Amino acid sequence: MSNFALLLVSIYTAILVGLIWARYRFFVVKSKPSRISSLLYDPVVVVQVISTYYHFTLPSAISNNHGYFSLCLYLLGFLLFWWSIITSKKLNFAFSQEVRELVTTGPFAWVRHPFYISYIATWLSSTLLFNSPLLWIPLAYLISFYVFSAKREERAILSSRYSKEYLKYSQNVGMFLPRINYGKVDIQDNNKRP
Repeated sequence: MSNFALLLVSIYTAILVGLIWARYRFFVVKSKPSRISSLLYDPVVVVQVISTYYHFTLPSAISNNHGYFSLCLYLLGFLLFWWSIITSKKLNFAFSQEVRELVTTGPFAWVRHPFYISYIATWLSSTLLFNSPLLWIPLAYLISFYVFSAKREERAILSSRYSKEYLKYSQNVGMFLPRINYGKVDIQDNNKRP
């Protein structure tokens, strides 16, 4: 295995250690819908992980052109994930109806679901690197899962005591991509300026 491939495997492994830690120590899985969603989510992640490690073992599976792009995506996923962890306190796992608090700082000031983006960046990186159906199929499922989870979480927040605050937040911050508001100024903020 080349030094570059070893670097990719090392970063991927560091990402997985963080994801496993977060899955069992950071995200709270109390509700029945959360437990059910974990049964639908975890096995697909395992397929994605095993397929990625399998492809890492294949000789000359990594081309430098795709490798550098994948390295950037791995680093994006890694940094965004840990920035999200540091910014937020414990969060509920997917499909929970409990809303503890609203986090709108750090990466949440840029996008409403930075955790999902970090996961997508990681799985997409492996998928693009190896271009295998063993990775594309789980990727499609996982992206669908994240979009569905995000929409369901937002419905729960909009029916909580944070509904007005979250509605304003969602108008200014994109779900998965940063929203660029060229020259758009909040009227209430404008009135407060001298």
